[in-house]
Amino acid sequence: MRSESMRPEVAVRHSRRSLLLGTAAVAISGALGPARADTGPTKIVVSAVQSITSSPHFVAKEKGYFTEQSLDVTVDTSLQNVADQLPLLAAGKYQVMATSWGASVFNAMRRGGLIRVLGTQTTLPESGRNLVALVVSKANYDAGLTTAAGLKGKKVGVVGLGGWNEYDVHLALKAFGGSVKDVELVQIGRNDIGPAVANGAITASWAAEPGVTLLEEKGIAVPIANDAARGKGAFPLLANGDFSKQNPDACARYLAAFLKAAREIEASAWQDPQIVEIVSKYTGVPADILRRTPSKLLPKIEPDFALMDDMQEYFRERKMLTYTDKINFADFYSPQIIEQARKLAK
Repeated sequence: MRSESMRPEVAVRHSRRSLLLGTAAVAISGALGPARADTGPTKIVVSAVQSITSSPHFVAKEKGYFTEQSLDVTVDTSLQNVADQLPLLAAGKYQVMATSWGASVFNAMRRGGLIRVLGTQTTLPESGRNLVALVVSKANYDAGLTTAAGLKGKKVGVVGLGGWNEYDVHLALKAFGGSVKDVELVQIGRNDIGPAVANGAITASWAAEPGVTLLEEKGIAVPIANDAARGKGAFPLLANGDFSKQNPDACARYLAAFLKAAREIEASAWQDPQIVEIVSKYTGVPADILRRTPSKLLPKIEPDFALMDDMQEYFRERKMLTYTDKINFADFYSPQIIEQARKLAK
C-alpha cells in the first residue's frame, strides 16, 4: 500500500498550502519593511536623560515590551547634555536618542543625513498641570509676580542656552508682547534652581517636573502662568540616519513598544506601583514624589513641524545656527515608520 504522503493529489494540496503560507509570509514581511535575516533580536542603544519625559523607555525596557518586539535594547542614562549625546548618535554609538529640540540638534541635522527624526517623545499637555514651568520665589509670587509680564529687566535662569528651555522662555515673554531681549538669561544647573531663586540671584527660572513639584512642596518656589507652549511637541525621538534607513522595521517596533509603555503610564496617572518604582530606579526621583507629580506624557508621536520651523527661525535670529538656508524637516522623517508603529502597538 502507498503511504498518503506519496499520493499525487495530496502532494498537490501540500504544494498549494505551502504556496499560500509563503504568500502570506511575504505580505507580512512587506508590511513591516525590508526582510531581515533571522539573526536574533535587533540591538539598539538609546540615550535617555534621567527625566520623567523619558519614562516610556524605562518602562518598556523593564516590562519586556522591547523584547516582545524582538529588540535587545540598552537604555543609557550616562549623558544628560544634548551636546554630548548628539555626536555619539551621529557616530552610531547610539541608535536612538531621547532629547529636546535646540539649535545644536538643527545644526547636527543640517550637516548631513546622520540624524533622522523618529517622532515626538513628549507633547506638552494642553490642559492641567504642565510638564515645564517658569518658577519664582513664593515671596515674589505673593507680591504679584504671577506672569512672565513681570520679568522684564530681570534675570531668568535656563538650564542650557540654545535649547528648548530658552525657547520656552521666549514663548512665555512673547505671549505678553516681549522677548528674551527684555531679560538677562543666566545658564544654571538643575540642582541650583531652588537656591538661586530663593536667594535672589535670579528672579525666575525655567524648570521641569518633578522639580517643579519638589520646589513647590518645599515652599521654595512656585510656577507662574505659562501656557504659550501648550500642545507643542517639545521633546523628540531622534535616530541614527544609517540605522533608521537600514532598519525601518526595527524603528517601528521600537516606537510600538514605546507607545505601549507611554499609554500605560498615562492611564496609571502615576499610581501604578510597578511603573513608579521603575521610573524611580532610572531617574533617582523618590517614588512618593512621582506619585504626586500630575504629569501627562502621552505623545502625539508625529513630529511637530510647525514648532520646528518656528524654533529654527528663533535660533537663526539669535545667531545660533551654523547654516543660512532652511531645513525641510519632512526630509528627515519617515511617516511609514510611525504608521507601522501604530499598527503594532494596538
